Order: sequence, then C-alpha cells, then structure tokens
Amino acid sequence: MWRPHVAMLVLTVGLLSAEEPVVERPRLEGYVGGPYKLLVRDFTGDGHADVLAGYRNLGVLQLAVGDGRGGVSDRSGGVLTDLSGRERDRSTDSTCWSEPHVHNLHAADINGDRRLDIVVGVGGLSTVKTGRVVVALGEAGGRFRKLVEYQVPSEAKGVRFEDLDRDGRLDLLYTARGSGYKHDLTVGELHIRRGLGRGRFGTAIVLPAGRSAYAIDTGDLDEDGFPDVVIPNEHDDRVTFCLSPGKECFSAVTKETTRRWVVKVLPATPIPGKRSHAVNDARIADFNGDGHLDVVTANLGTSTISIFAGRGDGTFKKDRQMEAGKNGAFLGLGDLDGDKDIDLAITHWTEAFVSVFLNRGDGTFSRRVDLPSGLGSYGLDIADLDRDGHLDLVSANYRDNSISILRGRGDGTFRPTVTLPRGLRVTGGRPVPFSP
Repeated sequence: MWRPHVAMLVLTVGLLSAEEPVVERPRLEGYVGGPYKLLVRDFTGDGHADVLAGYRNLGVLQLAVGDGRGGVSDRSGGVLTDLSGRERDRSTDSTCWSEPHVHNLHAADINGDRRLDIVVGVGGLSTVKTGRVVVALGEAGGRFRKLVEYQVPSEAKGVRFEDLDRDGRLDLLYTARGSGYKHDLTVGELHIRRGLGRGRFGTAIVLPAGRSAYAIDTGDLDEDGFPDVVIPNEHDDRVTFCLSPGKECFSAVTKETTRRWVVKVLPATPIPGKRSHAVNDARIADFNGDGHLDVVTANLGTSTISIFAGRGDGTFKKDRQMEAGKNGAFLGLGDLDGDKDIDLAITHWTEAFVSVFLNRGDGTFSRRVDLPSGLGSYGLDIADLDRDGHLDLVSANYRDNSISILRGRGDGTFRPTVTLPRGLRVTGGRPVPFSP
C-alpha cells in the first residue's frame, strides 16, 4: 500500500542541500504556522490538480497532491520545500519571525520541460533586512529545485512570469514593497528581468510602483499586442499600472529603457468618513464583455471592491464600488456559473468565509453570497479540482492553519465546504505537520 511521505529541501544562497531544514530553536520552537497563499495546478504531471501552499512566518511550501476527485493527500503527505534561509539567520530578535514569510507565488513552465516551475516572494522588512525572490524548477513528484535567487531591497511582495516582449520566452517580474517607513524604500519598485531561455534571466529594469507595492497581474490594457502590468498599492488609495513599450521594453537595460514604459495610477474613489482603501489586490479581466480589459481591486481598508472599466487604450472610467464583506483581502476570477463571463470571489483575512459575486454579463454583479471557510481566509485560487468541468474554490486559512475546498456545481452554487488541517509546528527545530 502506498504511504504518503514528507520530503524536505533547503533552498539557500548557493547550492541545493538535501538536508532537512533547521529552524532556530530558541526563537521558533513550538510556533505553529498556517497556509497563507496557494496555487492549484498540476505540479506532479498526473493530470490532477494539486494544492501548493506557502506558509506564514515559516518560509515553507507544502504540496498536497490531488486525487482528481476533489480531494488532496493526507496531511502527513506531500512535499515540503524550505525557502526561509533560516540557516543564515542567527538573530534572536522576535521581529524576525516574519522574515521568512511567503508573500506570493506564481507558476509556469520556464524551461520547456512540460513541468511547472515556480517563483516565490519570501521575507524582507526593509533595505537593511532584504527580501528574496526564489525561482525553482519543477521536478518529478512535485518537488522543486532552486535555480536562482534575487535579493530585494524591501519586502518581496509580488511575483510573476510573463512574456512581455512576445519573444516566446517568459520574463520575470517582482516587486519590492517600499512601505515608506524608516529604513525602507520610500516607494515600491517593479523589477523586470528578461527571460533568456532555459530558466535564465537578464539584468533587472526597475520601475516605480507606488507606495507599498503588492501583487502583480498582467494583461494588454492598451491593445497593442503586448502585456501591461498592474500593481495594487496596499498603503494607498490607488493601483499603479505600467504600459509596456512592447518589443522595445528590453532593447537596452539603461535608465533610458525605463522611460519607454508609461507608469500611471488608477485612484479609487474616496468614501466619506472612511480611512484609506488600502488596495490589497488587483486583477485584470473583461467583466462587461465589451472586448476591453478592466481592472478589479480588493480594498482591504474600506471592505469594498472597485471595478475600473477599460476603454482599450490604457485609460479607464471612474471606478464602481460594491461592498465586499469585512476585510476583503484577495481575489479569485473565473466563470463559476457556466454563463461564459467572469465572476468574482474574495477572501476575508479576519473572517471564516469566502464571498462570491456572480457577473450578470454586463460587469455588474449579483448580491454577495458568503460561503464558510476556515478562519483567516487569505490566499485563494480557482480551478477544477475534481475534474467535473466546474470550477472549485480553494482558500488558505492562516489563522486556523487549514485549507478549505469548495467544490462548484457549475451554476454558481457549491457543495458543503471541506476544511482540512494544514498547520506546521516547529518541533525539534523542524517544521512538522500539526493539528490541535
């Protein structure tokens, strides 16, 4: 009988080590971390969607292997990959607990071997205690081997692969947060490295990305045939978007290169009597069916969602807002009811539910429906986990150390939520599966 197992890899600066990850015992012993962000993709190559979760405060990824029926491997199974760099950090300062935080992750095949590779934004606090962007190649069985690591002069927040110049090779994008606080960047930065093929990347181009630059999404906002970039500014009331110059975006890595990019902002409409919108997430899709891409944002500070209708020339109409539910944090997009338009889902980082908004086809949405999840739902992905042709929701619930699976019926409704324990506890200096 097959038994699930745990494999550990330490991804550090330099060579890959096959040793088990070791956590600083005086500082983290007994600490329990939960899933914070996740991706639902076929990482093992067996045709079934798996769940790859990144952990809050531990810098660990755990892969739960899908069975193709909506379930995933037993909590003691899967593959653990350690990205924390703990063996380099000997500080006992408790503020360092957040250093190995997994902020965001993205997956694509960057070397053409038909396996999904990943990029992960890990840790960082300031220009002094820097973050890291780790690129790792997918291997057999859902394991990953570190390819390259880049230092980030702030928190390493957003990460993404995208072919910006349409040369057939994926480029690497990532953000340095830039909170404006002491010892940190005054504003965020977008770093772009040209893909050279076989998983190699060139020198970074750096663009301004607004204060507290967070996630990254891409889409052709001005309809010139090349992807553009949107970045939510979580300490502000706006989204920064960068219009690509197309083929010329990598013609030469100089200060002049950055001038070819057009950097603009989308300001969210203020709500009287409320604090900053704190735009936490931004996504690109055509919500109203007019053929032009729009931008949607999750506004954590005001518990709202803003939709900016695109005109197709890189400009947008004033945002329309709708109530999102308390502390709406992270968005998921997909056709949840089978009517061929894009619906919305949103997590709530202090709550135990995920909210769904069904698109009426014209960019307006039905009344919010709240579906139960684990406490502290934050990361979210939408995919067909059970291969029935209908999209499902999977949320990462870091406050109660779990993931929740909501299997869609294809009509905008969902089967009862299944919440699975996925906590990791530092025991004997190593992260091991934990359930209360």
